[in-house]
Amino acid sequence: MDRLAFLSQFTRTGRTVSRSPAAKHVLRLCGKGRPAKWAACALLCLCSAGCGGWSIWSLRSMAIPERYPLGSVVRAHYHTMHTNGEASDFILYRHDFQESSAYLTSAGKDRLLEMAARMRSAPFPIIVERSMNNDDPELDDLRRRLVSSVLTDLGNNDAEQRVFVSQAYDPGINSMEAESDYYRFIFTRGGLNNNQNGDNGNNGGGGGNGGGMF
Repeated sequence: MDRLAFLSQFTRTGRTVSRSPAAKHVLRLCGKGRPAKWAACALLCLCSAGCGGWSIWSLRSMAIPERYPLGSVVRAHYHTMHTNGEASDFILYRHDFQESSAYLTSAGKDRLLEMAARMRSAPFPIIVERSMNNDDPELDDLRRRLVSSVLTDLGNNDAEQRVFVSQAYDPGINSMEAESDYYRFIFTRGGLNNNQNGDNGNNGGGGGNGGGMF
């Protein structure tokens, strides 16, 4: 079998022989005395890559696992959420201070002691939540200086550089917004209706005493 006949078999698709311009160029090179094994390899790559079927370029690398280990895809997201939650532990909210003063409440003191114990091994800043609408910056600065002083006395020499007055990461909602959300949740889930029906059933038709709410 001559070299042209040998190479032409690589372009057979079953019933017909298909030769692309690139394949014909390789065949011409073979006819000029180029090594047949190199031409055959080049022709096989060109034909297989251009016919839309199997291709050596479509082979999956064995270095890439077919399936990722369980949890590896979402691990980075969980780590980010965990880090954000840990950073929120280093916030002194407005309700941690007594109203219109720089004195901490009992819960605020416990929170500050926890910060003092953890801040040596944590990179997060200590946030003193600023007053509503930033309407009392003098009080906010006084709270910041007192918190920094206490943390320094507890052995954290970098407290002055790590305590800031700022808005909290999760400012939350006020009481009116919370009330609206509460009733929206109750009526959406049918909790109040279910509770009322349960009370009527347990009390033997208690709704008849007052005419019923609904």
